[in-house]
Amino acid sequence: MKEFPGKDQTTQFPWDRIKPHKLLKAILMPIVWALLRLLFSVQVTGRENLPKKSAGVIITCNHLHSIDPAFLAAFSRLSWRFMAKAELFHNSAAAFLLRHANAFPVERDIVDRKALDFALAVMDACGQNDRYPGLGIFPEGTRSPDGIPKEGKTGAAVIARKTKADILPCSIYHESKLKFRRKITVRFGEIIPFADLGLGETPNKRQNREATDQIMAAITRLWEMKHD
Repeated sequence: MKEFPGKDQTTQFPWDRIKPHKLLKAILMPIVWALLRLLFSVQVTGRENLPKKSAGVIITCNHLHSIDPAFLAAFSRLSWRFMAKAELFHNSAAAFLLRHANAFPVERDIVDRKALDFALAVMDACGQNDRYPGLGIFPEGTRSPDGIPKEGKTGAAVIARKTKADILPCSIYHESKLKFRRKITVRFGEIIPFADLGLGETPNKRQNREATDQIMAAITRLWEMKHD
């Protein structure tokens, strides 16, 4: 099997760097916000549900396109560290941009202990410095082929249990394929407090599954509102 060029970008990710890159907020985000406004017709609702700071919060969303994290970061106007599939880091130029956008790689077909430990470290850093970004996860683990939210994986629930994090559900909705001036609705839902997730102190697969289903149900309700 042919190796991806630059595949070692994933293994060379600076896993010990929890401190966020300043390039994101100072330069990249204003540019990304302007580009998204130019390329698409974006409607944003639910801003009143956004926390004042992203620290200690896990933002969760359905997954339609590889640029979904840009929509969430630009229109929440908050800083997040998103899990991104490891394949995106195989290209050195893409890996550079992703790192400076505070994304980190996760292998999707295995229990990626390194990515999980890094996610926990991100949330722990928030407790020490509330200017650090919160965590961004797409629970489905991959893009939905037909746009309809699917069953979520339990990673967000596992991390929430370990860190006592609240969950910010949100949705991205657009019809058909993403193209120039397509109408897109980014909708932020009400925070789900950690206490409402029903997660105990010790690992429990049933509780993780139920909490994940609760998170995905909240996301799906937002998605079903479409452009309303």
